[in-house]
Amino acid sequence: MHVKAVVFLKRLRREYRSSLKPAETEELINQVLNRPTGFVVAKLFKRLGAGPNLVTLISLIFGVSSGIFFGAGKYPEVLIGALLLEGMVILDCADGQLARMLQRSTQFGKTIDGLGDIATHFSVFYGTAYAMFARSGSIFPFLLAVLAHLSFYLHIILFDHYKNVFISIARPLYSDKLETLYKLRDDITRGKRSSEKNRLKRFTTLLYYLFYQLENWVVSAGYVSSAKNFYEIFPDPEKIDDTMRELYYREMKCTVKVWSGIGDTIHLTVFIVCGIINRITFIFPIIIIGTNIIMLFALLLQRAKFKRLGVSSFVMQEERA
Repeated sequence: MHVKAVVFLKRLRREYRSSLKPAETEELINQVLNRPTGFVVAKLFKRLGAGPNLVTLISLIFGVSSGIFFGAGKYPEVLIGALLLEGMVILDCADGQLARMLQRSTQFGKTIDGLGDIATHFSVFYGTAYAMFARSGSIFPFLLAVLAHLSFYLHIILFDHYKNVFISIARPLYSDKLETLYKLRDDITRGKRSSEKNRLKRFTTLLYYLFYQLENWVVSAGYVSSAKNFYEIFPDPEKIDDTMRELYYREMKCTVKVWSGIGDTIHLTVFIVCGIINRITFIFPIIIIGTNIIMLFALLLQRAKFKRLGVSSFVMQEERA
């Protein structure tokens, strides 16, 4: 019996680890709480024969509902909203873990997961702003909500980019990497050429292109003057040798951990904690001031690390190759 228990626990540990993203890129609150709980939820849905998209749908319901409860403004409802939002975060972890456990990670699944996240963000940001507006009669909370929301998406763009760069270089065998910016841009360009007669497709293609142009401009702040983006340093990530990967890993692992301090979950945790302690007026100032301070520190740290790595020598080496 003891031997069977040991074998079962080892198998469970392997399955749990296989459901995770690289630890260096994971937000601390997820590592400690949300991923372990999400794994239990994912196992339950797996036993029920449900797929990750169903988990994503339930996560969406929890997230949008939480914003409605935050909007009520009174503590019992705000507390329910905070608990629903924590449930959304756990389910948001669980759908990705279930997809990796089932090896069913798809572009469609990632798309609806992203749309569900966006719906949740709008619900909780402006539901909270409405609650403060109802108390004060001032539109100022909505202005704060807009500033906090813009900061939030700026942080997500930066965190996701540098996280994916780190994975591309330091964890090239990781199976669930997101598509790179340049690959997506090439796909969009091909789609534009193949749909010249479809105005709607041309319009959406233009929106995608503008978004990725904006992202490329935003993330350039984390690079140095000799290289304004990832591909100027590593034109072909597949050709990076092991020595360079190890060097990049050693220098940048602390930087990507700092970037994880402005991830999606961290921002939503601000809503959860402030909702539980009934201090929703603290939410927007914390996001606007606190997380922007972390962002500036991360940008300065990353630029310093790139200089220490000798980015110019990397660029020259790739050009010679």
